[in-house]
Amino acid sequence: MTAGECYAGDATKGSDIAMSEQVLGGNRRGKIDFTTGTPWKKIISFALPLILSSVLQQLYTTVAGIIVGRGVSHVGLAAVGLAGPYLRVLTSLFMGVAMGGNVLIAQYFGAKDKIALRNTIHTAIVLSILAGLVLSIIGIILAPVILNLTGVPEEVYPMALTYMRILFSGIVFMMMYNMLASFLRGMGDSRTQLIILAITSVVNAGLCWTFVIYFKWGVAGSGYATVFSQFLSVVLVIIRLQRNDWTRISPKELKLHGSYAKELLRIGLPTAVQQVVMSVAGMIVIGFITSYGTETIAGYSAGTTIDMYVMMPISALNMSVTPFAAQNVGAGKIDRVHQAAKQVVILNTGINLVLSILVLVFSRPLMGMFTDNAGTITAGILMLSIIVPSNILNAINQPLSGVIRGSGFPITPMINSIMMVVVVRIPVIILLNHLIGKVDAVYYSQIIAFTYGLIHILIVYNKGKWRQKVLARSEALQHGLNA
Repeated sequence: MTAGECYAGDATKGSDIAMSEQVLGGNRRGKIDFTTGTPWKKIISFALPLILSSVLQQLYTTVAGIIVGRGVSHVGLAAVGLAGPYLRVLTSLFMGVAMGGNVLIAQYFGAKDKIALRNTIHTAIVLSILAGLVLSIIGIILAPVILNLTGVPEEVYPMALTYMRILFSGIVFMMMYNMLASFLRGMGDSRTQLIILAITSVVNAGLCWTFVIYFKWGVAGSGYATVFSQFLSVVLVIIRLQRNDWTRISPKELKLHGSYAKELLRIGLPTAVQQVVMSVAGMIVIGFITSYGTETIAGYSAGTTIDMYVMMPISALNMSVTPFAAQNVGAGKIDRVHQAAKQVVILNTGINLVLSILVLVFSRPLMGMFTDNAGTITAGILMLSIIVPSNILNAINQPLSGVIRGSGFPITPMINSIMMVVVVRIPVIILLNHLIGKVDAVYYSQIIAFTYGLIHILIVYNKGKWRQKVLARSEALQHGLNA
């Protein structure tokens, strides 16, 4: 940014804030306008509640894993761990549409277009309800097929099937919450999500202990606790949305607005395809993992839970840079978008290095929280020793992808992810599995895939045509066009 551009931004700062006050109903508490101020400071302010939210979610997952692992067995831990990737296969398609809602809300917020913002919200809610009901039915029916296709061990199968069907029965709540929360994030509110997750995580953990330990319901108890907490989160986020005239849900407006549904799908479908491909790849990875026995599955499950703590800042900063880019594209401030990308890459890299070292040093006691089974602990330590160091590559890739996606061009990140998993990781797993014949092949394939993904996104970010296209998109939004 040149000095002249910097001063121009300062000259319009007062009018920008005044408009933001109007948009936010005169209550800026917990809201962040990304179009003014120092980019990295705004992004950190937005990301911190998201990181804390992720910590709460992961703490529940950790507690649930400990409760199931010790209250049921390491077989129960394996069953719960297996369900996640399978569940994501059927839900990931709609999660991409939710990301489209996040981007559009942020862009319309940046452009201060209330009508477009409200039409997007009501259209997205209708889509989430319809998709949730359909996927719930499909998931319950296909759960046995999915488990059989990936060769789940017989001792794990009954528990995994029970757990999956319970989660699928409440999938509409998960979809609605993700969509509704994306509206708030698009308008710069990440604090509400933290408050809601703080409440529901405590409820979830309490119910999980009650159902699994006290009532002896096994993995089913963990599933019931999860579904109830998801329902509660939907209720709480709706209450918050009703307090703002821009986001208040009106039954009369709940319909599919054609042009806005088209925009949601235009931005959301590439991300949805990306999520589906990643989820299917996850199933394939699980298929290789299951071939090495129950202890390896349980170790992988616990190791993945630990690794998620390392990934939290990456995910939170990525989720932050996306609405940052979207709001500034809507406001016509493209230079701030590129400035933020550089700053978030530096933040991500430093934070990831520190967390990775801590996890590697304390991997044995961390694994010991989940189980006393020696084979499971050994399997988890092996997984962490290879997977955790590779996250540094993703720490650079994800913010750049998030900026491009937030600018309204999600196809580039989609292609990057598909190439990583389909063209690189899966063939490498097959090759290394043949050469090594150990589960290490699965883990080393991630390092190779992440290396490719980073090289690809660096080239596209700096040389791609999206930079020119985003200027036209920004100009259209400034003129009130649904471009």
